[in-house]
Amino acid sequence: MKHIFWAVGAAMLALTVPAHAQQSIEWKQVTNLPKGLNQPPGLKLDILGIELGDSYAEVKAKLQKLADEYPAAPKPAGNTANDFMLRQLGQMSGASDAPPIEERETIIRYQTPGGQITAQFVGQIFLRRKLPSGNSKIDETIHVLLSAPSSGAQVYAVRRSLSFDNGNQVAIATFLQALSDKMGGARPQPIGPSGNTYRYQYDNGRLVAPNPPTQDGQCAVEVVGTEMRSFARSINASGACDVSLVVRFGFGISREHAASAEFYLSDQERAKANKETDYAFVEAYVRGLQSHSGAAPKL
Repeated sequence: MKHIFWAVGAAMLALTVPAHAQQSIEWKQVTNLPKGLNQPPGLKLDILGIELGDSYAEVKAKLQKLADEYPAAPKPAGNTANDFMLRQLGQMSGASDAPPIEERETIIRYQTPGGQITAQFVGQIFLRRKLPSGNSKIDETIHVLLSAPSSGAQVYAVRRSLSFDNGNQVAIATFLQALSDKMGGARPQPIGPSGNTYRYQYDNGRLVAPNPPTQDGQCAVEVVGTEMRSFARSINASGACDVSLVVRFGFGISREHAASAEFYLSDQERAKANKETDYAFVEAYVRGLQSHSGAAPKL
């Protein structure tokens, strides 16, 4: 796909932090790309109902519904020695005191001659839960990436990670068949020599052979940690990986069994366009401040 960019000269950084900082600018929505862009007609691409292009409000409601399906057991809330011991035992067995849904903010920093101007927004949401499976449980994490409010606070990537103990490991062939059924009968293409990574890759809504056929299967945009302003331009540089679903398995009790499974659905074109919008919005906001001058004090 061809790309059109804004020319942005100033250097910016984006990083993720726990969601507690105050916004330094007032966000205003300027774009809102519709769902379904660059996807095959008639095929719904989602992970547990979470779609590319979902808004912050939509994905929060969906994650809360998923969290309510298997609520965590209440933890002892008292302050007695017995309550403390029970909490300690729970933590030793893998229980967490963290809430099932966690938000993290992304900070965009704009460098000016007099210092940095920052803009914050919720850029990541995590859901952690345990799925019942016989006498044990499956650990699941859902990780959602969102753009800033200026581009509609839209989901552009969703990762689902599953971890199984030895008694619950699923045959990889079973996973691949279920995935093929969900994807309209198309089989995922293997990536690299390891035999544990597969990818669906779409260009303008058309399923294409993986390109580039990298060993680790990376076709998706990764925006976790520090991000330079120029990063947006590097997303989907070939123009042939508009939307992708990467599937990766960790081998278990045999090479036919999965000890872990990861599904990563991402919309590179949405990420590129939305990030261009977000950075351009922050730049325009700062330029507006720079063009304003307050009243000078009496000299």
